[in-house]
Amino acid sequence: MKFAAIDIGSNAVRLQIARLNDTGETDPFKRVEFVRIPIRLGDDAFKNKKISKEKRQVFYKSMEAFKLLMEAYGVEHYMACATSAMREAVNGQKIADKVEKNIGLKIDIIDGKRESELILKSITHLFESKKTYLAIDVGGGSTEMTVIKNRVAHDSVSFNIGAVRLLDHNVKKSAWKEVEDYVKSHISEVQNTNAIATSGTINKIASIVSDSNGQYITTSQLESFYNDIKNISLIERIEKYKLNPDRADVIEPSANIYLKILQWANIEKLYAPSAGLKDGILFELLQKINY
Repeated sequence: MKFAAIDIGSNAVRLQIARLNDTGETDPFKRVEFVRIPIRLGDDAFKNKKISKEKRQVFYKSMEAFKLLMEAYGVEHYMACATSAMREAVNGQKIADKVEKNIGLKIDIIDGKRESELILKSITHLFESKKTYLAIDVGGGSTEMTVIKNRVAHDSVSFNIGAVRLLDHNVKKSAWKEVEDYVKSHISEVQNTNAIATSGTINKIASIVSDSNGQYITTSQLESFYNDIKNISLIERIEKYKLNPDRADVIEPSANIYLKILQWANIEKLYAPSAGLKDGILFELLQKINY
């Protein structure tokens, strides 16, 4: 049986198709197809509070393509979730309704709490008993954080700070203060523990700077990388680190957000397991079909 996750983010839209894993391996599903389209809905949503006609047309074509791919692969179950950009755009729900009516894909526009809940489903199996973690997800429009104690989530929060927002100069000083206050209020619980991060950008950073096959990076490594990329041009980043253009510009603000959180929390090690919202959606689909 095949199933699919659609992640409609502020920077890109993603389709992940998977099938049940019948090989007895630890992972309950095997990923068979992945498509990512960098529409950057957040540019419109955060600047103008409305998604433009131009981006709407690209978005509709992307959803049509995703629907056809799912049909071609024989997908039986799917879930599509839209995050920060769609929930802030005044026409976000109207766009979702049009996709359902004309294309036949149902899109759920989820809030920050629900987003955090789904993201955590992608990494819960990695937590060890009797340990505390700080889970961090930096997206294009928002940052989610959760303190994990003894494999149980506590105090999940979402902040309006993201890589696309920073690029567009749409982050208020008060938002930074909220993040700092949250981290420092939990410092006695999380300092000197491991942080665990879920986003495509942090996975890319880890693949560049990690000494452990991309699994762990230290705060010192992240700081060195950040100091390098903020002082070179976009073209130099693309050439030096083999980045796509839509990754090359958001990698600096994303690294900055992660770095600040780690420094405030006094955490020296970050685990980047290559997981995120789309993977959490897949885990929830598995639960719903009673696998």
